[in-house]
Amino acid sequence: MLKFSRASKQAKLKEIEKWLGYMPVIYSISLPSGYSCPFAVECLSKSDRVTGKIVDGKDTKYRCFSASDEARSPAARRQRWHNFDILRKLRDRDSMVEMIYKSVPEDLDICRVHVGGDFFNQRYFEAWMIVAGLMPGRKFYAYTKSIPYWVENIGKIPENFILNGSKGGSRDSMLDEYSLKVAEVVLSLEEAEEKGIPIDSNEYYALNDGGNFALLIHGTQPKGSESGKAIKELRRRGVKFSYKRG
Repeated sequence: MLKFSRASKQAKLKEIEKWLGYMPVIYSISLPSGYSCPFAVECLSKSDRVTGKIVDGKDTKYRCFSASDEARSPAARRQRWHNFDILRKLRDRDSMVEMIYKSVPEDLDICRVHVGGDFFNQRYFEAWMIVAGLMPGRKFYAYTKSIPYWVENIGKIPENFILNGSKGGSRDSMLDEYSLKVAEVVLSLEEAEEKGIPIDSNEYYALNDGGNFALLIHGTQPKGSESGKAIKELRRRGVKFSYKRG
């Protein structure tokens, strides 16, 4: 069985109650960051499966917050590799559908698909769309750089699965070409304002089809990097940007 995590304790997700009117039961499922992200560029980072040591990609502009979590937590690494190992052994889409469907927690209301990781191939992407279609009373959402798999299935995405195209990948041009919803990491409040996009601090924009939005830079960043300097400035100004557990 795949392993899901109860996500309702995360500070960012607690805020969902304020705009939804009640606190849903939220779970997440993750895969190893970087290793399962075929189109990642600007956020490409990998935490070694055994040691946790992080290695950034040659074009990394900001370190993946989820890879940093894996570096700190052997338990997170074990869980994510457990899921990845199972899924990679399944050679057809129907087997993936069966595995995902029987692993979904019974009390789940909302599922974030991939706090860590991404849709690593076409079969896996389509399997999730089928599972969501089989569970119309539940809501699924994901940030993804696997834009080609999304484009291949335009018109087949179930209404209860909200996809957010994560800017900073090798297929960014397809986001504009196909007018897909975009989530973009910004380094400051002013950058989001200049681009005319709202900042999502409570998953409202991620979970609703309200157009493009921004996420403030977060996570542990390399010392001396532009992203690291941006976080230092956000802290100095008292701007809330991190998504720690409550």
